[in-house]
Amino acid sequence: MITDTESHAVGITEHLPPGPLKLTRTKGTHLHREYHLATDDVIVAVNGRPWTQLSSVLDTIKNALDFGGRPVLVTVYRDGKFFSVFLSNPIENGSKVMLDEEAEPYRHITPAISIQDIRLLSNFAIVADLENSADVIEMRKTFGAMAFPPLWLISRRLWEPLIAFISATLTAFAVNAIFGIVVYLVMSFYIGRRQVQLSFTSMMRDGLYKKMVLAARNELEAQNAAHSFHEHLKFKFSNQQKAVGVKLDVEIV
Repeated sequence: MITDTESHAVGITEHLPPGPLKLTRTKGTHLHREYHLATDDVIVAVNGRPWTQLSSVLDTIKNALDFGGRPVLVTVYRDGKFFSVFLSNPIENGSKVMLDEEAEPYRHITPAISIQDIRLLSNFAIVADLENSADVIEMRKTFGAMAFPPLWLISRRLWEPLIAFISATLTAFAVNAIFGIVVYLVMSFYIGRRQVQLSFTSMMRDGLYKKMVLAARNELEAQNAAHSFHEHLKFKFSNQQKAVGVKLDVEIV
């Protein structure tokens, strides 16, 4: 039986005023494993809508995932700076709604993003080694990995999966042509489904580990955003070098 006090407490919980969502425990959760979100990160917007326009950040994320069937873009405030990341799973625990005085510093933070701009974004993983040599992995799956798996494996320098793919396919064709085609299609489907995980395997083999995950329009934008949080990162492939204190007479094109 629920007492009047408990009923009143439940009512308060269900009708909390809006507030930004602070992550209080991310270690060991999918928020850290998949997105590298950290304790004390504050979610201040969902799909471009600031928290001040939402009845509940937590419920908005869950409902958008449940009924939209697509990842949800959350805007995160960390160390005085913003970044965004697509979430594919709800935040089940390890968070709290910031209210009253605690929420006041975030009241005028309104990082609005239009739906049109959001549709141009994709999650990128920033990986780096102990010497800060860094690279970028787009976490969006590509059709090429499934349609042309050998070429995709070569481009990612995934030699072990490539050898396994070729060996299994050739062995299957030696037994029977139909069986060979079936094995080729099955393995192509598997590589297409697992391409992001296989990419991380390649990076880890080279001593690179996930440093950050963020949403951006392209690799260069992801690099620039990562630099604002980790200024010592040195990317292997970059179209832009930051010149600090250098005045140029022309614009960079």
